[in-house]
Amino acid sequence: MKWFEELNQVVRIILFIPIWGWIFSALNRIFKYVDNKKNVVTLVAGILCIIPIVGFVLSVVDLVTTILNNRIEVLYE
Repeated sequence: MKWFEELNQVVRIILFIPIWGWIFSALNRIFKYVDNKKNVVTLVAGILCIIPIVGFVLSVVDLVTTILNNRIEVLYE
């Protein structure tokens, strides 16, 4: 997901706001797996993000790691 990594940090933070961030977290992880086909955990996490509670939690984690480290680090390989 090279295009996502090239986005401005402010845009990424807006994308991970928990209202719609769970949808973006799911799609981002699924597309990351399709792009790399490296880590099945990324695909499973993406599929689980479709469940609103799991997606909400992971979108908050993505938001925090994006703010702190300027990239997603949890279940995203």
